[in-house]
Amino acid sequence: MKNDSDAIVIGGGAAGLTAALSASNAGARVVVLEGAQRIGRKILASGNGRCNLANTGELRYFGDPELAAQVFRACPVSKVLSFFHGLGLQTVEEAGGRIYPACGQAAAVLDSLRFALERNGVSVAVNAPVEKLEKKNGRFLALTPQGAYAAPSAVIACGGMAGGRLGHGGGPYGLLTRFGHTLIPPRPALTQLTADKKAVRGLSGLRLPALLTLCRGDTPVEAAQGEALFTDYGVSGVCAMQLSRTAGEMLENGEKPTLYMDFSPMLGLIPRVYDRAAPGDPFAHTALIEACLEDRRHILPREALLVGLCPRLLAEKLAGLSVKETARMLAAFPVPILGVRGMESAQVTRGGVPGNEFDGRTLCSKLCPGLFAAGEILNVDGDCGGYNLQFAFASGLTAGENAAKYAANL
Repeated sequence: MKNDSDAIVIGGGAAGLTAALSASNAGARVVVLEGAQRIGRKILASGNGRCNLANTGELRYFGDPELAAQVFRACPVSKVLSFFHGLGLQTVEEAGGRIYPACGQAAAVLDSLRFALERNGVSVAVNAPVEKLEKKNGRFLALTPQGAYAAPSAVIACGGMAGGRLGHGGGPYGLLTRFGHTLIPPRPALTQLTADKKAVRGLSGLRLPALLTLCRGDTPVEAAQGEALFTDYGVSGVCAMQLSRTAGEMLENGEKPTLYMDFSPMLGLIPRVYDRAAPGDPFAHTALIEACLEDRRHILPREALLVGLCPRLLAEKLAGLSVKETARMLAAFPVPILGVRGMESAQVTRGGVPGNEFDGRTLCSKLCPGLFAAGEILNVDGDCGGYNLQFAFASGLTAGENAAKYAANL
């Protein structure tokens, strides 16, 4: 039995490491229990290896957005950035409010956290998955293959189920449900869309600027603009992944969503934007594209109308259509959505433990005093652009600080 700690932090990812440092900075003796061989592996993989760690724009969260709002009232992005600057990490703000390490390397973020853990004397045990967590005589007892750990407070920050190859890949939720917490079934979010293969046949590997509109029948539901990537199974790219949450919910409800792809940005007819967009009529730019094609008829024969305007693979897909039909397809290329890719492909988990079961100011459980939660295990998921790491860091800082206070007040 190892019981010389004030706080046990379960999980060595973004939320867990910040929780451990926050608790340590508040005077607590902390042990981190990580089931994998290394800590912080998802941090290294985030942002294509650059680690988009925060976003200074408006909050964009789903699931329990009010819990996220409460957390950010207690720990705004300025506090998150101040925390990292205090570790020596230099950051830079890029387009859209995205915050990255100035050196452009995700490893710099993890190195800053690891050095601080060592400096603070935080004990880190790897290959130590928590098989059982219980509370006896006012202390939490965490059982691992390496032995048992006891402390008066515990922070569960072992993530969700997305990207299983980079994390534990298992179900961490039982650690909370055994204390009476409920569970909103976890589902993949920020993942690729699978489609009717006939719709995308011949286009695999094609990457194009586009405005994507997800529709329920003829009714637009959600839209995003950016670079879309055709695959052999459907559509990828950040703009498609932004829509996967809603697409997944529609499919679960028995609906058959259609993705309309507007290639006006590729044609240079509307600005290229990389963000969410207000959903509108997916055919809105048909007349604009048709006028562009009619202008080209003065200099090109009909069979070469798309030469130099769009990639060969797309031109071949549209071959034989009239100018009017071609314009309609370029304005609203229809892709029936059949599904979303699974947890292995997802960047984040939607679902998890409901936010109303925790105090949003402290992230302490309302069902079990001294038990805290942070990060993806909670029913909060955000957009691409640094929002998910930002919530992990802010919730970790909040939970860790308050776990230390709880232990100190016993």
